[in-house]
Amino acid sequence: MLASGILSGLTAALLLTQHRVLAGLCALASAASLLVGTIQAREAAPLAALPGRARFAERILDVIFDASVLVPLAWVMRSDSKGDAILAMVGLGFFYLAAYQRARGEALGYVGSEVLSYRLTREGLLVLGLLTGWITATLWAFTVLTAAAAAVRVWNIVVQERHARAAQEAEG
Repeated sequence: MLASGILSGLTAALLLTQHRVLAGLCALASAASLLVGTIQAREAAPLAALPGRARFAERILDVIFDASVLVPLAWVMRSDSKGDAILAMVGLGFFYLAAYQRARGEALGYVGSEVLSYRLTREGLLVLGLLTGWITATLWAFTVLTAAAAAVRVWNIVVQERHARAAQEAEG
């Protein structure tokens, strides 16, 4: 998974120097490295059984990957396509919100998870945009996906809280 962090940094550097396709190839390698590491770790032990440091590293590298694509894209596009630059930052904001909701919900004792297909789709959209040049379309898809994830996570916590309160009222 360390390779993913290094490749994410290289992706950002290539984007900032206007090498979109090379950045896309680095992002593809970074995402593949991160996903392979995640799959291997989950096969060895369920996510809940992973040591705290391994879970933390996985989640940090996931955030680094998305930020290494979206922040440089926003910076590079800020003068030519302000709408795309704003969309990249809004997508990153929704991603951060969804990640925070998952972490905070778990810390408060709510059951929550992040399925691998969500991560694969999110990372795949960013790589696809870089490799094909369909930046606007993939940014829209990314933003909608991460906003939906944030909404689902809120709803999941609301449902769990309602069930917990109903169970308390039934007992008491």
